[in-house]
Amino acid sequence: MISIFIDRKLERFTREIRYSFDFIFQVLGFAHRYVADPDALKPQDIVILYSLNEPDEEQIKALARHYITIYIACDTKLYEPGGLNPESLRRYMKEKKLLYPTQIICSRGFNNVAENYIDKEFCGGKINFDLVGNVFYHISARERGYYSGAEGAERFEEEGSAFYTQPNPPTVDSLLWLLESMIKEHAIHKKQALAQKCLWPEAQTAAVLLSHSVDDLQKWNLPSLILSIADDFTMLFTLKFRQLFHALWGKIQYLFTNYELYWNFDEFQDLERENDCHSTFFLGTDECEDLDYGLEDPDLQEEIQKIIGRGNDIGLLLANDKINRDEMMSRKQVMLHQLARDQIGIRQMNYSQNNEIRTLHDKISPLYSQSSAFKDSPGFYDGTTFPFHPWTGGKAGYLILPTTYRDQYLRVNKHKILALDDAKNQIKSYFHQIQRTHGIFALDFSLASYSDIHYCHKLYSYLLALIKSAPTWISTARELSLWWEKRSRVTIEEGEYEISVYFDDDMDHFCLQVFIDGKIREIDGAKGKIDGNIVRFTNLKAKSFAIIRFGK
Repeated sequence: MISIFIDRKLERFTREIRYSFDFIFQVLGFAHRYVADPDALKPQDIVILYSLNEPDEEQIKALARHYITIYIACDTKLYEPGGLNPESLRRYMKEKKLLYPTQIICSRGFNNVAENYIDKEFCGGKINFDLVGNVFYHISARERGYYSGAEGAERFEEEGSAFYTQPNPPTVDSLLWLLESMIKEHAIHKKQALAQKCLWPEAQTAAVLLSHSVDDLQKWNLPSLILSIADDFTMLFTLKFRQLFHALWGKIQYLFTNYELYWNFDEFQDLERENDCHSTFFLGTDECEDLDYGLEDPDLQEEIQKIIGRGNDIGLLLANDKINRDEMMSRKQVMLHQLARDQIGIRQMNYSQNNEIRTLHDKISPLYSQSSAFKDSPGFYDGTTFPFHPWTGGKAGYLILPTTYRDQYLRVNKHKILALDDAKNQIKSYFHQIQRTHGIFALDFSLASYSDIHYCHKLYSYLLALIKSAPTWISTARELSLWWEKRSRVTIEEGEYEISVYFDDDMDHFCLQVFIDGKIREIDGAKGKIDGNIVRFTNLKAKSFAIIRFGK
């Protein structure tokens, strides 16, 4: 058990600090609690001291003789709304090598990011910058408060961010890796039992979310055909012959067969079915300035039933024409009625994101929001590849799911798209990056992209083969969100010779990684299969227990 002591001088930041610690250990999968009295410590506890006053090496070693102890220095500037500004933020940023080169915010100078004190008599260490505050700074979107507030459908202009030139790799994930590495190193050295929840149901190396934004279902009508003539001439004179022929062929199909080029539900699903993959389609509810369709369309009603029948899912695409709670709630209720559900995830159209929109999302209580992505280039919008509850003056009630890659990024400009081989290499690079952090590789190929990107069939086929080449968990956004919340309710207690696990929910699969001195002798209660240092559970019932006993 990780026992966290928070300096009483930090009491006014208690909510922010606990929010950050809760996210950290939810992702890492270690059981944790907050302790104010040293007498409450148990022999198997790993102690984290979070304080303004930095102890010296001897003070850390004194406590580390009894408990594994890790000290983290607090920097309150990272929690205060006006603690930093654009200039001081850039001044305090330092690039340090963690899992990969990582931008750290620290107002103090330091040489080593962390120090370990390991001997026969003691086991401890310290982190020389505010890791917890850095995590909070990113997932609470603190930096966005420095700039003039974006309102309505306006998005925070990421070009103004100090991290804009560093969208890759994910900063938060690298910070989590540092703390995880220290905890494991000390527990293994001391031969102290440590249990860690695996991130995904069957201990897969990463999760994958495939999705399709349905913002247009009609490519052509008479006005748009006439207006497109200028684009055809531009492609002709700039020698974009392949794109020109692709566009002309689409027009011919529409004029002579009334074939709607954007109605690509089957095209994507057929490829996914061939590769045993599932995806989420984000649909709007009513025709408006942003959408050219409504749920009352009988053909669309039929498509929705086919999508669900194939094991795929529907999310709500919120149009940007009416940014207010009442309209958002009304559209949510319409979609819930359509699907006969009591929960649904959402996506804000065009990934419009600002603090007002995140707060409005919290007020309509979705299961998740998958609305965060960079405008023009791939990357890690909130610095992480993991789900988290956003900060809206407090911990919000819904999950943020990342989006790493959109078909929008394939467009160099209006008349030019990335070469196919370059697109493959770009997607492959991000996939391998996420394999290192074991997070979520999330992609959005809009329904229109199948027709607008002339090589989309080839690229999407390549993408599906790529994600199947590694042991990944390919899930829908709904399934992953429900799993993440269930995983958070699994509780663990480590003892000297046993580990107790309590399952609050029914779960098809759950894996626990154990670090012990010796071998597992037996598992009582819920049945688990031992696979190296991983215990694999299947068909778990709610309110069930498992006790893992071990010895030398």
